[in-house]
Amino acid sequence: MDDEESFADHKLSGFLYAVLSVTSPDPPTNPLPPFGSRFRISTDSVTFRSDNDAVVLSPVAERTTRITRTRRSMGLVNGSISVVHQIHALVANKCIKVDALLIRVESDGGGGVRAVLLVDVYLPIELWSGWQFPKSGSVAGALFRHLRSDWGERSAMLADKDYLENNRGDGKNMWNLSDCHVFGCKLHYNFTDSSKKKLFELHEIFKGLPTVAETGIVNSSKIQPVDDSCEAGIWDISDDILLYILAALNPMDLVRVSATCCHLRILAASIMPCMKLKLFPHQQVAVEWMLQREKKAKVLPHPLYLSFSTEDGFLFCINTISGEIVIGEAPTIIDFHGGMFCDEPGLGKTITALSLILKTQGTLATPPDGVQVNWCTHNGDQKCGYYELDGDNVACSSMLPKKRDMGQKAQNGFDDSSYCRSKRARLILGEKIPGFSNSCPGKVMETPAAAHSNSEVCVVWRTRSLSGIKKDLLPSFQEASSSSKQTKVGKNKLSNDTWVQCDVCRKWRKLPESSIADASAPWFCSMNSDPFYQSCSVPEVPYDNSNPITGLLGFCTKGTAEGEEQNVSFFVSVLKERYTLISSITKKALSWLAKLSCDQLSVMETIGLRSPFVSSCVELADAYQFQELFQAFGLKRRVEKGVIKWCYPPSLSNMSFDVAALRVALSTPLNSVRLYLSRATLIVVPSNLVDHWTTQIQKHVRPGQLRVYVWSDHKKPSVHSLAWDYDVIITTFTRLSAEWSPRKRSSLMQVHWLRVMLDEGHTLGSSFSLTNKMQMAVSLIASNRWILTGTPTPNTPNSQLSHLQPLLKFLHEGSYGQNYKSWEAGILRPFEAKMEEGRSRLLHLLHRCMISARKIDMHTIPPCIKKATLLDFAEEHARSYNELVETVRRNILLADWNDPSHVESLLNPKQWKFRSATVKNVRLSCCVAGHIKVTDAGEDIQETMDILVQKGLDPMSEEYAFIRYTIIYGGNCVRCKEWCRLPVITPCKHVLCLDCVGLDSERCTYPGCGHLYEMQTPDTLTRPENPNPKWPVPKDLIELQPSYKQDDWDPDWQSTSSSKVSYLVRRLKALQEANSKVDCPTTVKNRAIDTKNSIALPEMGDSKDLMHVHGFRMGVKTHETSLDKVLVFSQFLEHIHVIEQQLTIAGIKYAGMYSPMHSGNKMKSLATFQNDTSCTVLLMDGTAALGLDLSFVTHVFLMEPIWDRSMEEQVISRAHRMGATRPVHVETLAMRGTIEEQMLEFLQDSHECRRFLKEEAGKTDQGARTHRSLHDFADRNYLSHLSFVRTNSQM
Repeated sequence: MDDEESFADHKLSGFLYAVLSVTSPDPPTNPLPPFGSRFRISTDSVTFRSDNDAVVLSPVAERTTRITRTRRSMGLVNGSISVVHQIHALVANKCIKVDALLIRVESDGGGGVRAVLLVDVYLPIELWSGWQFPKSGSVAGALFRHLRSDWGERSAMLADKDYLENNRGDGKNMWNLSDCHVFGCKLHYNFTDSSKKKLFELHEIFKGLPTVAETGIVNSSKIQPVDDSCEAGIWDISDDILLYILAALNPMDLVRVSATCCHLRILAASIMPCMKLKLFPHQQVAVEWMLQREKKAKVLPHPLYLSFSTEDGFLFCINTISGEIVIGEAPTIIDFHGGMFCDEPGLGKTITALSLILKTQGTLATPPDGVQVNWCTHNGDQKCGYYELDGDNVACSSMLPKKRDMGQKAQNGFDDSSYCRSKRARLILGEKIPGFSNSCPGKVMETPAAAHSNSEVCVVWRTRSLSGIKKDLLPSFQEASSSSKQTKVGKNKLSNDTWVQCDVCRKWRKLPESSIADASAPWFCSMNSDPFYQSCSVPEVPYDNSNPITGLLGFCTKGTAEGEEQNVSFFVSVLKERYTLISSITKKALSWLAKLSCDQLSVMETIGLRSPFVSSCVELADAYQFQELFQAFGLKRRVEKGVIKWCYPPSLSNMSFDVAALRVALSTPLNSVRLYLSRATLIVVPSNLVDHWTTQIQKHVRPGQLRVYVWSDHKKPSVHSLAWDYDVIITTFTRLSAEWSPRKRSSLMQVHWLRVMLDEGHTLGSSFSLTNKMQMAVSLIASNRWILTGTPTPNTPNSQLSHLQPLLKFLHEGSYGQNYKSWEAGILRPFEAKMEEGRSRLLHLLHRCMISARKIDMHTIPPCIKKATLLDFAEEHARSYNELVETVRRNILLADWNDPSHVESLLNPKQWKFRSATVKNVRLSCCVAGHIKVTDAGEDIQETMDILVQKGLDPMSEEYAFIRYTIIYGGNCVRCKEWCRLPVITPCKHVLCLDCVGLDSERCTYPGCGHLYEMQTPDTLTRPENPNPKWPVPKDLIELQPSYKQDDWDPDWQSTSSSKVSYLVRRLKALQEANSKVDCPTTVKNRAIDTKNSIALPEMGDSKDLMHVHGFRMGVKTHETSLDKVLVFSQFLEHIHVIEQQLTIAGIKYAGMYSPMHSGNKMKSLATFQNDTSCTVLLMDGTAALGLDLSFVTHVFLMEPIWDRSMEEQVISRAHRMGATRPVHVETLAMRGTIEEQMLEFLQDSHECRRFLKEEAGKTDQGARTHRSLHDFADRNYLSHLSFVRTNSQM
């Protein structure tokens, strides 16, 4: 083969080392070719062959034969990730050419022989003229992930046959291969080592994020004088004094001082201006890191592109996902401003966030490049501004999501029409309008004024638009002769008055004579120098409109040319402001108005023109919408005998409606948006954390320093007030969701915020659907975007990584957040397929935009001591629990003997809703007694008895009566003597409980009976309710059982005798006794209560030394710190009611914070718990588990195991947090032998948990939920292992 001719039109672009099996000939009889022998790829099979076909190399057999969903569309060829298959596919499609050289051969000693080929990959020279892969782009991208372009290494390897062994690893790499078959591959792992498996567990990934210790503190410095001649200066002042001075400065002054020298900048970094407390080191580091993230964004290489150079030095890049080729330098992305602040719960994220806000207080949001900012003053001397974008620019802007993310019509983005009320015409004195020029469209000078008795009145009015109307104020007509000034009030005469219209409330204000208004700047009521008219809520000054009107926007003088520029601008502004009113009905009405003839206009001027007929089924709302537009144009609505007519304004003199200008306006694009630059931070929080944020601000920030506005109701604040009047806006996720509309822009979307923070922002990722909350959060415009959360992802098994992408989408992360396909192909699927490239990309992303402090690194936080206590039921409570368990187990057993394929079985994947409700009821029954009403279906019972009669049972015998009574009312099992409400009747007429009958599916288990059931095989068992039976079932036994009617399980907390609550009361009384003592040291002895019923839970950091954990030394209680306060948590309202009842009886004072309590009552309860020394117990549920600072609490009782570990961490962190001075004891209560004990065992055995979840996640359950939580995977396991409980009296 002539190599030069073969590759003349191609360039050598990369190489790799591929490992293949020697399949022909048999090595012992035919020696293999020597080092450097050439091999060619076969076109008819996936093999490499020597020149004479004497040696054939085939792909190594892959370890896995089943390709999971996560590996699809990742460059697979015929279900394989082998580079050999990829090369063969690309060569067959004429995308590349390859040349292969043999560089190593090795035997395993057992007859197996493998070879390493150096595979050179050639690309066509057309590449440099824009050539792309004609097909199989994803396959090419997958192949190039393994290619190298280190031509020096290639030359060294060809010169030395031992180079590969000496520099690229030993022979083990040839036999311990990943499925890609690349020698020494670092993108895929062969998971034989369990330690490598942990590398792909997300909680292990989070542990590797930057921490306080890794980030470090800025090094110290010192101020030095310029020379020795300087005798005294700032260098003589100690750092302590300098820090004291800096701490007294406001944020802006601190910024100015820190800019003077390096040393002051270092000192200022530790100062949080206007804060009443000093931050902990991890908080200071976090603030500095967040400030760095908010500075100028870095330009980063695109993570999905790899750079290559050909052998002769030409540069190109390739997208490893799509296979797209880029010539020259690799594409780049601009890093976003912000990130994810993910300190563990209880480490003061709120204080850190407030410190960041104070550090940057007064900083204005940065407008996008290329926009023109209109500046103005607000509230006296505050410099404010706004800019305008058309709708297309807004939709395509990097600050906003793609159009598909915002909804079908949201990209139009217009002002909320509720902010702009309909305006009547305004009067302007004078015969003409000075300063107005038709050559300046959109630049209108206007002044409403009172009537003048001696001059003709000219009226000019227009409503402000969003699109850059340059002037909204007009000096009144000044007569040529100097006349005396006359006031408006009382004399009905006015001259030399200046009027201006507010951009927000649209009201006209008269400016004082000394005021000089800039006609090109926006104007608001707050800019008025008259203190009586500085609010938009103040009514307008009255004026006289009885004089003739000779000038009115929207109208033109009769006899002059129509279509005047100022009228076009006026109509456009009205349509823009009321864009949300435009519908199909409104368009028809506008079209009718624009096509009016001269005769029709004359009728409108004289007697009024009848309103247009636009549809036979016009709704009142649609009619109101076009009528509002007509009135905004200046027309008057009049009703005569039930008929609506449209007329000219009264006193209009020699003017006609300018229909030509309206036609031009209707053809003008209307999609412009005004955005107000703000210095404010928008904080979005869960509803129950609003009070927490306001309390923290009042408690820790200097009074009056921050202007705070809480928006949690339906009230609509003005846009410019939100943007310019406050430093912090606090709203809720509920409000955020309610503000989203695809056609109507919320006030929140009309502000360019300095910063948007989402507290507990992980809730964005809790749903994979495009929710209103998600769309609104993404559409907010901000210079900096932050997510605050202690739990970035919920506790889900294989799909937990998917919860990160919505967070990245909100952050506007360029490579993965705004492109879901890149996220899925670049990180999600490779990570779930245990590919190192997915893990490395995720690590690189998180290290760049996420910071997290962990309690294990905090030496100032006392330890958290956890244990679980197993308790036994009281007899009545046990009967209630067993009653529900029996119902559940009977359903599962009789559904083809525990067959999950049966459609009516609770184990069936399609029954996940009913199964989840059942598991919840079973869990609740561990805490609260209840009843499930079971009634017999009479016909079914009689049918069962008839079958038994056919089998020889005498209907007149006592046995017949006994069996019938037992079926209806329950009875004792004849084998184990246990009572059961729903017994099973065997064909041999024995009454057995579920435990006994379930021992053998083929014969009766009654001693001495052994009656064989009639078995039905899966082949004959197939039917619609079980299309895929798993095993033979006892047909006659199952068909013999009667059906029962049963209601939902009804908890009865009033009559519950709970073992858990009894135990809790005993523990609380013991703590109360301890509270009455002073100088009582906390010892290991008084912590070891009920140890025989306790299960030791993993300590934080797995520390075994309870007296000295993480550098924290336990102290001795003093009189002030001797009180033990207790937090009691339950997820069930009924259980909380039982606890309240028993605490009241025991005389233990408590407070409650749980739903559905009003938020005001919750805060009162919290204040009582914090301040009343006699109130030692706080009852709470999940709605109060976020944001509370209860660092004085020493004991936490979890009244039932918590499914979601992230929720458990949130609850415990209310007490185990910064500010805690004593160890926190956490005790989880569970009932022995119940589903709660199963949950504890399942969660504690992490290895078994991971193994089980891997098995369950791999099952393809049609009809099941796509994304399931940790216990969604395990609930079937819980139900299938349910068992009855026995009390001591029953034993």
